[in-house]
Amino acid sequence: MARWLASVALLSAAALLLVLPLAHSQDVDSFATDPSTSATPALPWYAESPNWVYGQEFSAVASAPYIGTTECLRCHDDLRAGFLRTAHVRSLADDELPFDRQGCEACHGAGGAHAALGSRGAIFAFDWADPACETRICLRCHEWLSTPQEWLKLAHAKAGLRCSTCHDPHVGPQWEQRYLLRTDQDELCAGCHTDVSHDIIRFSRHPVVIDPANEPAAPAMHCTDCHDVHAGKGPRMLRERRITDLCVRCHMDKGGPFRYTHMAMEEGIGQGCLVCHKQHGSDLPWLITAEGRALCTQCHSDREQHYPALTCYTTGCHVGLHGSNKSSLFLE
Repeated sequence: MARWLASVALLSAAALLLVLPLAHSQDVDSFATDPSTSATPALPWYAESPNWVYGQEFSAVASAPYIGTTECLRCHDDLRAGFLRTAHVRSLADDELPFDRQGCEACHGAGGAHAALGSRGAIFAFDWADPACETRICLRCHEWLSTPQEWLKLAHAKAGLRCSTCHDPHVGPQWEQRYLLRTDQDELCAGCHTDVSHDIIRFSRHPVVIDPANEPAAPAMHCTDCHDVHAGKGPRMLRERRITDLCVRCHMDKGGPFRYTHMAMEEGIGQGCLVCHKQHGSDLPWLITAEGRALCTQCHSDREQHYPALTCYTTGCHVGLHGSNKSSLFLE
């Protein structure tokens, strides 16, 4: 219905295009409230923008003309400085790209009707309640990150996140951030994942910095080294299906192959590395989950009285706890 109403108004838009410049000298939202102007919108709009779906013309108003980013910025001058810092502006330098993949209109659709009518209903204004409406448009260009079908399966999509939750397509005060992020990427993750942010500041942790103001040292790791936030695998959106495979990308000396493999490393039996280690942080050394013998006896409960005064892996006995090529008891 929204697209039909907008299309009906196209005749009015054509008439206005004859008497009005394509880009007005004032903000289009003021047309409805400023009594000094006669350029009242021909298409008032009080609902969401029209929804775009694959296969449709990329325009909120059928057959609306493309006018170019220069015309858009005549009215939206407040966005000029930020937008010109973004990677999005590079599309303007590629003459081979179609108009619907260049500048402002690559996201908002053809702008001719919007410029003439001064109505949010004549453009994709990114005001949808359904996050999927926004994601479909972003993935028109960013298809290398994910597909709409893959995205909808992720925990982020199920939690109601949309691209603009983390990214600012126009770039605000945080323009120095990569990937158009709204703030430092690890700090951004910690804003929602507060339980993880508490673990990351514990005694033993991975070198991830979530508070750059108080921890000025550059981080050696980022959350995205382990998690693929756009197309990750499983409920944790990991870069590998098996947790152990993910860990040994860095801890290669623990990955073997070994003649005798510690069963805890086999994820068909347990949780791999997470049987003994907390992945984000621990108050104990080496990110371990329990102290001393308790780490081993959580599985080997039949060995609780086996030399009870000693710690299994620090006294020179079971030193090959990740695996061994010589001893099935991991004695070396």
